[in-house]
Amino acid sequence: MEADAPLLEVRGLRKAYGTTEVLKGVDLELYPGEVLGVVGASGSGKSTLLRVLHLDEDAEGEYRLRLPGLEGVNLLALDPYAKARVRCHLALVHQEASAVLRMGFSALTNVVEPLLLEGQRTFSALRERGLEALARVDFPLDRVLYPPRWLSGGQRQRVQLARALAQGAAILLLDEPTTGLDLLVQATFLDSVRRLKAQGRFAMVLVSHDLGVVRAVSDRILVLLEGRVVEEGLADQVLEDPQHPYTQDLVQARL
Repeated sequence: MEADAPLLEVRGLRKAYGTTEVLKGVDLELYPGEVLGVVGASGSGKSTLLRVLHLDEDAEGEYRLRLPGLEGVNLLALDPYAKARVRCHLALVHQEASAVLRMGFSALTNVVEPLLLEGQRTFSALRERGLEALARVDFPLDRVLYPPRWLSGGQRQRVQLARALAQGAAILLLDEPTTGLDLLVQATFLDSVRRLKAQGRFAMVLVSHDLGVVRAVSDRILVLLEGRVVEEGLADQVLEDPQHPYTQDLVQARL
């Protein structure tokens, strides 16, 4: 894949709930190996944007992935069954693990579940792939048979990361992944994200209200205000020299 060509491209994205328009013509690109941070106050449309990118919500506009078999395809126009097949390329790490994980199944089962859904049934191969993914995100391997309800918040987030690794997703979508974690757990989780980024495991879209978290891992930042992009650019550029008054207020509030 050409490094200077977007892996993900969205144009004119619109999403409404009834008469309330939440996304109002959003454009964005995500490049191979890049982390795009999306910031904005509550109600700006950040989480809705991620749900649309994960194909969990219908929307208007164009959404394309430069992946084999999907060139030129507008994913928003696909039927639900076709969207479900495309989701193998997309992995969601949610702020609340119970939205993604089966809380009563073991951590290992949660990690390999996408492979089971694809039809893989060889237990030894599934176990090996799941354990490898958990090890890569520094999950304690003596707890792989624990269900997520017995795990800490940070460990649950690592199970989500490992699930995405085992799945072989091309794009990782992180929705406020450090919310509710204490500072030490947050730091170790972000270290895992940075390591996966350095290894070229994913391109990522990171949604967070915490500018420190976004700055720690993002290459570029996109600022949403009431469903519109009001500023975007390199992470340091946006946070050190914000141009839009709304971005200036966000940065000032962080200080």
